[in-house]
Amino acid sequence: MSMTVIHTVSMTGMTTIKVERSTRDGLRALASERGVTMDAALKELLEEAARERRFAEVRRAMEAHPPDETYVEELREWESEAWS
Repeated sequence: MSMTVIHTVSMTGMTTIKVERSTRDGLRALASERGVTMDAALKELLEEAARERRFAEVRRAMEAHPPDETYVEELREWESEAWS
């Protein structure tokens, strides 16, 4: 397993993480596609993952506590042509 080191620089300093070369290359390609640095691409990926976790939590909560019939009926009314 071939490893490489990624250095990132921020306002607070520099750090090193060990990743496989293929991971580094994939991150480099993603950063290039997005027109950002590798550090910015990593931050974007972390933000996207956090967003997905939040949506998953909301989905689980909605499945655990589905809307009652009153809400469903009101939603149908709002989505109907009655308000056009």
